[in-house]
Amino acid sequence: MTAVPGVAQLGSPVAANNALGPFASAPTELEILGLSVTGIENEYTQTFVQQTSGLSVGQKVLVPGDPVLGEAVRSIYRLGMFSDVKLVEERRFGTGIYLAIQVTEQPKLAEYEFRGIKKSQRKDLQQMVPLIKRSPMRPGSIERAIQVIEEFYAEKGRPLADVEVEETLNDDNTISLVFQIDPGPKVEVGDIRIVGNERLSERRIRKAMETREDRWWRFWSSSPLKDNDYQNDLSAVIDYYNEKGYYDARILGDTTYIADPDGDPKWIVEIEVEEGNRYFIRDITWEGNTVYRDEYLTQSLGVEPGDAYNSKRLTENLYGNRASTDVGSQYYNLGYMRFNVQPIITVIGDDSLDIHYDVFEGDVYSFGDVRIAGNSKTKEHVIRRELLTVPGSTFNRDAIQESVRRLLQLNFFTQESLAPGPSIDINDADKEVDLEYSLVEQGTDQLELSGTWGRFGLVLQLRFTFNNFSAQNLFKRDAWKPLPSGDGQKFSVGVQTNGKFYQQYSLSFQEPWFRGRPRLLGFSLSFTRVTQNILGSTTGGGLLTASGRVFFNRRLKWPDDKFSSSTSFGYQIFDNRNWLRTLPDGISQEISIRQTISRNSTNHPFFPSSGSNMSLSLEIAPPVGDLIQYHKWRFSNSWNLPLSRKISLGVSADYGLIGSLTGEPVQFERFLVGGSPFETSGSGSFTFFGKDIIYMRGYPLAALGPRVQVGTQSEPVGGRILNKYTSELRWMAIQTEQLTAAPYLFLDAANTWNGFRSYDPAALNRAAGMGVRIFLPILGLVEMAYGYNFDRFDPIRSDNGSKGWSFQFSLGQGFGQ
Repeated sequence: MTAVPGVAQLGSPVAANNALGPFASAPTELEILGLSVTGIENEYTQTFVQQTSGLSVGQKVLVPGDPVLGEAVRSIYRLGMFSDVKLVEERRFGTGIYLAIQVTEQPKLAEYEFRGIKKSQRKDLQQMVPLIKRSPMRPGSIERAIQVIEEFYAEKGRPLADVEVEETLNDDNTISLVFQIDPGPKVEVGDIRIVGNERLSERRIRKAMETREDRWWRFWSSSPLKDNDYQNDLSAVIDYYNEKGYYDARILGDTTYIADPDGDPKWIVEIEVEEGNRYFIRDITWEGNTVYRDEYLTQSLGVEPGDAYNSKRLTENLYGNRASTDVGSQYYNLGYMRFNVQPIITVIGDDSLDIHYDVFEGDVYSFGDVRIAGNSKTKEHVIRRELLTVPGSTFNRDAIQESVRRLLQLNFFTQESLAPGPSIDINDADKEVDLEYSLVEQGTDQLELSGTWGRFGLVLQLRFTFNNFSAQNLFKRDAWKPLPSGDGQKFSVGVQTNGKFYQQYSLSFQEPWFRGRPRLLGFSLSFTRVTQNILGSTTGGGLLTASGRVFFNRRLKWPDDKFSSSTSFGYQIFDNRNWLRTLPDGISQEISIRQTISRNSTNHPFFPSSGSNMSLSLEIAPPVGDLIQYHKWRFSNSWNLPLSRKISLGVSADYGLIGSLTGEPVQFERFLVGGSPFETSGSGSFTFFGKDIIYMRGYPLAALGPRVQVGTQSEPVGGRILNKYTSELRWMAIQTEQLTAAPYLFLDAANTWNGFRSYDPAALNRAAGMGVRIFLPILGLVEMAYGYNFDRFDPIRSDNGSKGWSFQFSLGQGFGQ
């Protein structure tokens, strides 16, 4: 056989005018009489190669030099299945020629492995590298795999990773690969150098960047150089200059390199800026606006002529700020869905700017079809009653945001499914906006099974809380899965006991939409009985407490729709049969009415990162007969400020005052400060009849406030004036359907006093520390805190009152709730 001249060998380009051997004469037109494929045995693959070549029997070609011959070889080679492709002449017959396509199959990958790295990293790389066992090893496959490995470690802050590959060609034409990997050292940013800045300090410019320099005191995080973050930083630097009035600031150049790669390698970042002049707004004009006057739109921008140019403020107040006072919200909330505005900035002189806004208002749109998807457990009417996006009503962007916030408050759906908001489909023909809320349900029912060791020995507790209950389906057999659910009601039942000496039972129910309106109606009942003499009485006896409360809550429309009013009626009875020494013997009873005004704009019931929650309440127990009498005022307020996408700051204040209606001493009502909700579950809240327990981290239960001496022990009785302050720095670390976890740092301060004569608002007991809130679908809210009390307190029970660290745990209820 003779190779056909002018045809690529091993996939190399066709060498035009490269006549060899007997074909050095002028090209001759020959007919292909036969075409075969050698080097592979599979008939299907042979046919496939022939078809790919584009050559066929009966076709006439010029030999040598016909371009179709070279293209045939290239087409086969591009398949990536062969490492060598030749087109050769087998023989001639008259004016015809017999050709053979000789191929050598690419070796296939037998196996590959990674050495020198952790098992977890090997698993990650196996999913990332573009290598498939038993597939042909195409040119560049190994190089691409090396590139993926290097990029993998570069993302982990190890850009100096070294990869060596050992190739073994097996007898069956397969290749085994071993990637020997040295991840190399972690390389962090050692220095960020800003060149050319004269008016803004280097420190302030670096603060605008996500990329941070490695500093010893920033021990909680590393400082790698990530390409995406760095590219965003370059834009952030210009945005920062624009925010400070430097309209024409620009980056002249930037470079990054690793210093001392063989010793202590560090990234060095150099950014050269040209600041330009600082500009001030000379004039603001509008065109195309008919709904709002120029003056009103300029006022919404939050800037005036003479102010320094601030691109961030102008952008936020034009398209969307947190308070919805921006220009865009003014139009969107009136239904102008297609509203658009184009700013035109003109430079005047060396330091002035004229800003002209070209406004397109468009037509008024309405909400069209509002669809709900993903709810398999929660009934659709429970979702729709929370939505303000009613079909047929005028489109309103704030209505969408408020609807999402209300759905989050239900805590039936994951925040990830609600955070993006509903999908929007605009129907320009009908001037309608169709919405679809795609929801992902999460478990909200809670099972609490616990045991504590208290004054009665081992006390077992079992509590079921169903947060999406359906009383309407109680008598429908098919609805018990395991209990009827989906109507958004809350039902809770609990039992605590250690046997015959101590039992406590509780039952509560809430209907959030009574008779189809946002009016919460509910009740709670509890009963406790103690028959063991254990607290030091000499004649024996027992204790019985029972309470019941009916409450009614409704949403208000004024001052805004986040306000609500709540009214409740309660009854309590306390029968101390020579058992509890801190209270008088006999039966004590009270009837009370409580009125509350509250406003809640938080974005989540358990993990708020924005919004506020305010509550003002007055509770009165009228002096009827021998009933307990008092008046009680409570005011609490909390604010949440988002600092970043996952970090927020929360601060709160809680004040309380208890007084007499008749001038006679108030018998029982007091504020007890300290401890966790879990501490009351085993010992029993019956010991604190008539007391409001104000939980506080870092101190044991009821540790703070006035005391009385009972025998040799100092027992807490609580105070009538309460001050409590809390601050938290929170981080939303995990947010999935199975688990939500938010660690935090806290600083608390609180105290309670007998009256105004002893009241000292500066005499607060302080604590600080760390904690975490975890929400699990079955257990509900779990909170753990590890706090340090900065102030000593009077010894209580087994605690000597000294400064120190303490661990506290809560299940189902947080410290601040």
